[in-house]
Amino acid sequence: MGKVTLRRKKIIEVLSSNPIISLTDLATQLDVTTETIRNDLKSEYLVDKVVQAHGSVALAHTTIARDVPYSFRKEVNSEVKSEIANQACQLISPGQVVVIEHNSISVLLVHLLSQNTELLNSITIITNSFSIMQYIQEKQLDIHVIFLGGTFSLKQENSFGSTTVAQMKNLRADISFLSPSAINEKLEITAYKEQDAELQKEIMRSCKKNVLLIEKNKYPEIAMWRVNLATDYDEIITELSFDPEQEKYLLQNKVRLIRI
Repeated sequence: MGKVTLRRKKIIEVLSSNPIISLTDLATQLDVTTETIRNDLKSEYLVDKVVQAHGSVALAHTTIARDVPYSFRKEVNSEVKSEIANQACQLISPGQVVVIEHNSISVLLVHLLSQNTELLNSITIITNSFSIMQYIQEKQLDIHVIFLGGTFSLKQENSFGSTTVAQMKNLRADISFLSPSAINEKLEITAYKEQDAELQKEIMRSCKKNVLLIEKNKYPEIAMWRVNLATDYDEIITELSFDPEQEKYLLQNKVRLIRI
């Protein structure tokens, strides 16, 4: 096994012990330059296994990825996230009650809604995202919000747990926007944490329409906790290209695909 291959395997080993690490620290550990590390991360071996943002790197989809801070995750594939949020925004109508589950696209969606004051002022948002609440406060937005309380995660910037789920159970909404941890070839939607899976299920039970937001780096992957199937959603906004059989299956189940 060559020196380069060994180093690239070592990168995976280091990341398996660290939810997130700076390029500088990774280069120091491997006794190479940051430029060498950048080239390694672009290699065919690593390109689909890692994600980068703000001079740091993390594993893309493993159990340890669930501990990567929200502040890092929201910057990964930011241009794609913005386009998905733009398409999602167009599905919201005046007067609706909208559930925006905490994910790396959620604040972008609220930001786009803030560009349409008339629409923003007419809707109600239900969310467990502290990041959304911060954005609303910073921008002094005049909007009706129901915040789902519960256990608070400083690292992930959201509320979670049985209290969060119980509060959602007592509410009803017109449309929800959810972003999964992973989706596999069988179109199974999965989450890294049990509490995330339970909240997503409850949100879907409480909404008339449910919209799935998927980035292609989440496919084909699988996390630990099963949520449901892609066919349980009304619409899917994605950059993914499903194979013909998958598309046929989605169409048969009356799922509308919106590609960016």
